[in-house]
Order: sequence, then C-alpha cells, then structure tokens
Amino acid sequence: MILAGLLVGCVPAPLRAQPDARLSVSAAPALPAAQPVTGEQGLYRPPGPGALRVQSDRAAFLTSLVLPATGGALVQPTVRAAAGVPVTVALPGTLGFTQVFTVASLEPLNLGGAAGARSVSEMARAVEAAAASLPRGSYTVATTVYRVEPLGTLRVSASQPGAQVSVNGRAVGVAPVTLTDLPEGQVTVGVSLGGYQPFTQRVTVRADVITEVAARLRPVTGTLSVRSDVPASVLVEGRPVGATPLDLAVRPGVFSVNVVPADRALRAQNLLVRVNASRVSALVCSVTGGQYRCEIR
Repeated sequence: MILAGLLVGCVPAPLRAQPDARLSVSAAPALPAAQPVTGEQGLYRPPGPGALRVQSDRAAFLTSLVLPATGGALVQPTVRAAAGVPVTVALPGTLGFTQVFTVASLEPLNLGGAAGARSVSEMARAVEAAAASLPRGSYTVATTVYRVEPLGTLRVSASQPGAQVSVNGRAVGVAPVTLTDLPEGQVTVGVSLGGYQPFTQRVTVRADVITEVAARLRPVTGTLSVRSDVPASVLVEGRPVGATPLDLAVRPGVFSVNVVPADRALRAQNLLVRVNASRVSALVCSVTGGQYRCEIR
C-alpha cells in the first residue's frame, strides 16, 4: 500500500521494521478496500476492514497497536502465530485516518503501556520500553494504514446513448453509469459524444446519498446565413426553413440550399453549401443586371 510506504519515513524507529530483526512480519487488511474512481487508496466504509491478516516467518507473538484519528491508541489482544501460518487479528471500528502497528516478537511483550497514547511518538516510547529487556533483534513491526469514512454514490445519465463519462478527468464508463464508494467532496463530471458539445458539471458527493447528474447533450452546430437584397424563401435539403434574412443552426455537413425569390420572374438558386462546426457559412444573393445570383462567402 502506497500510504504505508510514505508513512515509514514519518514514524519513530521503534515502530518501523527493525533492520536487525531475526524475524519478519507482514500485515494487511482482511477485507479489500473500496476502489473509488477518484483514485483514493486504503479507503473503507465504517466500521473499517474489521481485521488484519498477519504472517510471520517464525513462530511469534503478535500484538496490534491501533492509533485512530481521534482518541487514544488501542492495544489489541496478543495472538500467537506459527511460522508461515497467517492469522487473523481483530481490529476495532474507527473513523478517519487510522494507523496500525503490528508488533511481532520472539518472546511475549507487555505493550499495555501504549494504551491511550495520542501520537506515534508516545506509542514508540512504549514499544521501546517494553522491548528493552529483549535480546537484540527479537522484535519487528509491520505498518498498516487506511481511512474509514462514509461514502456516497454518483449516478450519471445522458440524453444520447453511448456517451462516455469521466470523473475528475478519468474515464469511468458509458452512460448511464452508477459509481459507488466515492468519498465526500466535489468532483467534476464530464460527458462526451462525437457530434455533440462536451458536457461538464461540478457536483458534491455526499455520504450515503445518490447524487444524480443528467447530462443533456447539445449537437455541435454551425450557422447557415442567407442574405438577399430581394425577399426570398429558403429550403435546405428540400425542406422550407424560413425567409431571408436567415441564420440557421445546422449540424456540420454539406447541404443542398435553394433560395427562391418572391418575384417569380427571378430564377431560384440551388447551391451545395458546406457548414463547419462553430463557423458561419454565408450565402449572399442579389439581383445584378436583372439576374438573380447567389454566392458563398
């Protein structure tokens, strides 16, 4: 666990794995941590992982010292373990950042002096005092850290099928999608689909609540602009869309545009016009020398 690795350099030497120890010990939560899409590690719903799985390479006495975010340290009952045989060590329920130091010793250790300690420094002094009478290399320590907090759920839907969903920039699936085990706090939800404008919304995830995000995707459009110095009606792909002057939002593409002057003596104009996303494609029509003409600008 990355958190445990970072913690090693922050605790006093008596609570670290002892470099001259004649035994080694490993400890990990008995239950897997939540895996929120936001990437947090070592995260559990209350009351926490419930137990540790501990293993020593030699027969040993195992005692776990639990330092919760609030309150004093708790000393768990000592467990005897055979060499290479995993054992389960019960953990109390906690809230917040929790540190567990599992002491493995070749001889029994009275670690009751660590009970109620408010810091790793106090715990370290208690362990150092208890181990002072042991032969050198007779004990070592395994560190486990995790966080316990209520978690929430995020449900994301979209107005168009097949839209991709991201949370804080991480792809999480295709809408509709339900994301569980999220820590409380703000996240940025993104929804994207080809041909549509990206959707982004900042929402607050709350514990034990389903937060809903409904993304209404709007098509990416360009603008077809038609101007005429004489009254005229406009058809796009054979469908009447209005009269000049006209500004029409359309999906990007190539369209057949008919401009029909109200004066039937003037000839209607038929052109193919390409409309690009977020751009204006202008069609300007005028009468010159008795002839009605349209040009793309």
